[in-house]
Amino acid sequence: MTDPLTIDGFGPLPVHRPASVTELGDLVREAAGKGEGVYPVGGGTVLDLGLPPIKPGVAADVRGLDQVIDYPARDLTVTVGAGITVGKLQQTLASEGQRLPVDVANPDAATLGGALAANLSGPRRLGRGTLRDAVIGIAFVTDEGHEVQGGGRVVKNVAGYDLMKLHIGALGTLGVITRVTLKVTPRPEEQALIAFGLNAAAVGPTLDRLHASASRPVAVELLNAAAARATGVTLPDTDPWVIVAGFEEKTTTVAWQVSTLKDELKTAPVRGVTEFRGAACEPVWAALTRLQAREQSRFIWKANVLPSRVAEFVGRVTMQTPYLIHAHAQNGIVWLHAPDEFDPSAGSALSWMDQCSTQGGGTQVVRRCPPEWKRTLRVWGRPGGDRELMRAVKAALDSKGVFNPGRLFGDL
Repeated sequence: MTDPLTIDGFGPLPVHRPASVTELGDLVREAAGKGEGVYPVGGGTVLDLGLPPIKPGVAADVRGLDQVIDYPARDLTVTVGAGITVGKLQQTLASEGQRLPVDVANPDAATLGGALAANLSGPRRLGRGTLRDAVIGIAFVTDEGHEVQGGGRVVKNVAGYDLMKLHIGALGTLGVITRVTLKVTPRPEEQALIAFGLNAAAVGPTLDRLHASASRPVAVELLNAAAARATGVTLPDTDPWVIVAGFEEKTTTVAWQVSTLKDELKTAPVRGVTEFRGAACEPVWAALTRLQAREQSRFIWKANVLPSRVAEFVGRVTMQTPYLIHAHAQNGIVWLHAPDEFDPSAGSALSWMDQCSTQGGGTQVVRRCPPEWKRTLRVWGRPGGDRELMRAVKAALDSKGVFNPGRLFGDL
């Protein structure tokens, strides 16, 4: 047992670090028998996501389940314990010239299980997909303390129910993930980033141009001036917006893509075109990924809107509050970091947030805020028709209400 843990002001919760799946199963059975909850934790990088717990229990630190179980590199698959950090996993894959092409903030602390539970992704999701595309097998401990599994290590397997998709983004409310099998990819020969500045009126037309570009970037990031400064991307200070386009492929392909995009930008209303190549890209990729978990931000709001309405959406929100804004523009995902003086209880902030996301054609999630704000904010957005389906899945897989009670639904 390690030092107690507090989640959103709830606790302290005693923390147990099981060294095996058997020990984890015993812990779950004991908690279930007492009518208590089990709160899975890893590196603690996303504990501020979700609602506060609703009943006492124990925290299960799964970082003891960090083994590399099977790595047939020629098959481009790997099976690991869910407690492995994303950084350690990437180091293991790098030894064979491979990687998991999914961006996760704080990879040296974030565990794979936690990344799956929160469905984390970053800039490369445009061209490389998300964890939903990479996971082909999963094992987890049920509310009866038994380990069950779905999928396997064959890329085209169709065995069993698609349990992987249920657990990705479930915030640990359906069971404790213990083992994961992933598809991985070879590391690209070359990479490049093209950054340039533009004014507000040019954001929409330029994003449209990038969408139609023959260069096909794997990432298109839109940042306002505050976000650009936070990443260290240095461009003319007079530009209120910055776009960063990323490329990864064979060396000759990247060279052609960069040349093609630069030619296309010659007639676009942009300036300060800056190129990063090779190793110089790594700190920029990392900075772009870290933004979504920026430590200085006490309120982070994530909006999912139609990609075609990103420019309109960010233009509208900048008229309300001086947010730090960055977006996976062609995925329609916009991150907004409010200034310290932001108060959601003032005026019509709640209805305005709902209105902004609805008018943008999507949904919103409060990624981070002080625990006391969660009493009034819709952390998971306005309930939709899928909420009852999610409740039914929860009831089927965790009928005892053991796992992360209250964290996803508030009352279950």
